[in-house]
Amino acid sequence: MSISFTGWAQEEDSVKEKRIKFAIYPAVGYAPETKVNIGTIAFFVFNTKSKDSTFHRPSSITPYVVFTTNKQILVKSDFDLFFGNGMNLNMEARGFDFPDNYYGIGPDTDPSVSEIYTDKYVQLKGSLYKPVNPQWFGGLTFDIQYNKIDGIEDEGLLENDSPVGLSGGRNMGLGPGFRNDTRNSTLWPTHGRFINVSATFYGAALGGEYNYINYVADYRHYFKFLGPKSVLAIQFRMDLTSGDNIPFYKLNKIGGGGRLRGVEHRNLYRDRQSAYFQVEARQELFWRFGGVIFAGVGEVFDNFGEFKANKLRAIYGLGGRFRALKDEKLNFRMDLGFTDNGQHAFYLSVREAF
Repeated sequence: MSISFTGWAQEEDSVKEKRIKFAIYPAVGYAPETKVNIGTIAFFVFNTKSKDSTFHRPSSITPYVVFTTNKQILVKSDFDLFFGNGMNLNMEARGFDFPDNYYGIGPDTDPSVSEIYTDKYVQLKGSLYKPVNPQWFGGLTFDIQYNKIDGIEDEGLLENDSPVGLSGGRNMGLGPGFRNDTRNSTLWPTHGRFINVSATFYGAALGGEYNYINYVADYRHYFKFLGPKSVLAIQFRMDLTSGDNIPFYKLNKIGGGGRLRGVEHRNLYRDRQSAYFQVEARQELFWRFGGVIFAGVGEVFDNFGEFKANKLRAIYGLGGRFRALKDEKLNFRMDLGFTDNGQHAFYLSVREAF
């Protein structure tokens, strides 16, 4: 969520020189899927950087509770925790009561044709990685999610398409993953790379109701350019699935505040496979303010034989940034994106898109 109007912050220094920073803001946000959001967001940053370390990896927690003008309730918290032994727990905890949109499946869906249904769900998703050395991590990914689907229209899109998952239910996933991380900071990297590869297995053996595998390959690189306050960031990501028992709400997407900003709704393009590339130029301006310009291209598809260059969606846009904490570059962000086929979307959110 996003834009702050008032707030207060606190910083403490322990005897071990571990800085704990805290801020809470009333917030107003916006996303195409939720419209206007009103609520409260907090920032906790535990700075455990040692004096001789070249990597800035503070722990951070950003919980929020919001209500939207689409009559949605969102309770969410993001955790990126680094423990004394170097282990990293990166996790999203969510509880949504969420009127949502279904447009169909595939790259040719129409943004003007959709069905509204209700999706009530809770989710814990993330990874627990152990360091092999300061740059390499290995461990487990996990995804625990329960959905209750209501409000399906008679003879509507969902009933006619009859995708897997209309009854909701449990998705339980677990699998291996590894990460190579040479970024100089997890909050505002100015150089280094991030590579994450994982495979998450879902199935009855774990207590779930659906059987499939989700694969992720995520590559990011950060460069200094033009000056000490300028950063160029790039990302290439593929989300792939195998199996035929994948609920429609767990299919892969290219839209949303962290993907291709500009797609009118995060659910507009979704399918079994997705791939996208995006680039962003980031510039610190003055005081706590900054700005970005970005562009990207991506596609969803059923299988690699159906990947078509003429189905690629391209996006471009610009945004503003405001640093929530005085001495940590953890940002509120405001982005306006456009697509090559005339769509646009506006986002107010927290943290960088990637």
